[in-house]
Amino acid sequence: MQSQTRRRESKRSAVSSDDRSGRLDPLAFGFALGTTMAASVGFVGVVSRLGWARRWRVMLADLYPGFEEERGGTASGIAWGGLDGFAAGVTVAWLYNVFRRE
Repeated sequence: MQSQTRRRESKRSAVSSDDRSGRLDPLAFGFALGTTMAASVGFVGVVSRLGWARRWRVMLADLYPGFEEERGGTASGIAWGGLDGFAAGVTVAWLYNVFRRE
C-alpha cells in the first residue's frame, strides 16, 4: 500500500507546475489542427474522385489554389489545408492564452 502511494507522489511531482497551468502551447496546437485539416482536405480530395463530396471540393477549391481534380490537385489542397490549419491553431491557442484568467 505504501509503495503505491509513493509511486503516485513521484508521478505527481514529475509534472511541473507549468504543465498544469492550463495554458496551451501554440505550436503544438497549431500542428495538431494543421494535421487534422490536412487529413480532412485529403479525405475530401480522395472521396470526390469516387463521386462523393464534389460540392465540398468545389468550395475548398475557392479557398485553396490548385485544389482541383487534375493530377496533383489533392496534394496541393493538403498542403494549403495544413498551412491554414496550422495558422488557425497557433492563433486560437495564442488568443486563448491571452484571454485566459489566472
